[in-house]
Amino acid sequence: MSNTHDVFSKHKENKMHWEQGTVYDVAWSSDGNLLTASGAKGPVRSWRLGRGGHKEGDEHKGLTSDIERLAWCPPTHDGNLLAAASYEKHVYLWDQRSGSVQQTLTTNKANSELQWMQSGKYLLVASRDEGIDVFDVANTQQPVVSATADGSLNAARWSIDGQLLFLATHAGNVEVYSWPAMEHVTVVPAHAASCNCLGVDPRGLVLATGSADATMELWNMEDFSLMRTLPEFESPLMFTEFSMDGRYIASASDDLEIKIHETEGALVHKLKLSLLTTALAWHPRNLAFAYGSTAPSKSGAKPAVTIFL
Repeated sequence: MSNTHDVFSKHKENKMHWEQGTVYDVAWSSDGNLLTASGAKGPVRSWRLGRGGHKEGDEHKGLTSDIERLAWCPPTHDGNLLAAASYEKHVYLWDQRSGSVQQTLTTNKANSELQWMQSGKYLLVASRDEGIDVFDVANTQQPVVSATADGSLNAARWSIDGQLLFLATHAGNVEVYSWPAMEHVTVVPAHAASCNCLGVDPRGLVLATGSADATMELWNMEDFSLMRTLPEFESPLMFTEFSMDGRYIASASDDLEIKIHETEGALVHKLKLSLLTTALAWHPRNLAFAYGSTAPSKSGAKPAVTIFL
């Protein structure tokens, strides 16, 4: 552990009211006032934070138990819009103002990833085995781009300026494409084993990759050269997420802890857990994050949605 001052040492874990079983995903609204989660049992639920009384939350009408992924639209387009992807080939655009689903997108794929471009103009929907669809939210009748990846696709991210797409594959590589031309730019040979997750520095400086080889690697976004390898894990990484200021990376693996590193590589905090992490998302304005969990069926433990703040 680094001697660097631990700004997270006084943070506490705050559990939300949750009866929906294994947590599939968690997502913050663009203003950070709403935390939204989906799970295996029951509808999507959101909690409005601040002024107490927030732990019960509200259910989202029309978003039921088959929702795998969640993503709030950036404020540059419409921060009231929540995209919710079901495994069964649909993406729902739910409007906070009306409290209902406004549009339904059909992907014909088993959806496993959901990412807005920072401008909010495009929504990327990915399938682990069938590639990606990109929709223009001004016309959602059909995707403007459909493409396949080189091997099974584990994660997808936009660059902050929206000019590049990063696709993490089971082969351990990150395939980089230009947008909107979808020309292949380069291959980042990130890991010898499957590249499970990606993180993009909000400053546009660093790309983080996490792998089944139990390492995290940080790459220079200018030339995709390797900056450093973080080997402080004992099992495959599943999440690598940057804080809103790009100074910290939170990562989760099967080690039953969430580690927080500085972007320069120093390990500054470990959050010990009793359950496996299934979702992780930083608050968009504060040094806080939410995470979801699952529990073995015979353990007696309950999955939870928790805020570390």
